[in-house]
Amino acid sequence: MIRNYLPDDYAKVMEVFRLNVPQFFASKEEADLTDYLKEHGESYYVIEVKGEIIGAGGHHYPLPGVGRLSWDFFRPEVQGKGWGRKLINHSLDEIRSKKHVKRLEVWTSQQSYQFYAKFGFNVHRVEKDFWAKGFDLYHMEMIADKIQRPAFF
Repeated sequence: MIRNYLPDDYAKVMEVFRLNVPQFFASKEEADLTDYLKEHGESYYVIEVKGEIIGAGGHHYPLPGVGRLSWDFFRPEVQGKGWGRKLINHSLDEIRSKKHVKRLEVWTSQQSYQFYAKFGFNVHRVEKDFWAKGFDLYHMEMIADKIQRPAFF
């Protein structure tokens, strides 16, 4: 079940985040995630299965007319099973409901950019070692009315 993030979820969300270090995130990004949750927790979600948080992710609005997907990650054992698609579609539906949003973006890395491309995001720019050594920024964008909802990968 996808539900809104609650402050009481913090420890479990961080536990899932740490399971993705160093494959998808640098350990130094943990502080950034903590700050993000404090500032944007109202548009962050968790996926809970049998009382266990298996993944999390959300979105925010960094500029007028722009929606950005942020901090999507899952327990390694559930990756590739469709949960990411469900969570991204949930965030995209929320963003699409805001009529002021004209452009969507995601800032990701070389480990994940192909996942977002399946939704219609295109690479706008790449910046080497942006997140940390060996973690490049893939800034991806999409026009809001071009949102794709892939049924499966």
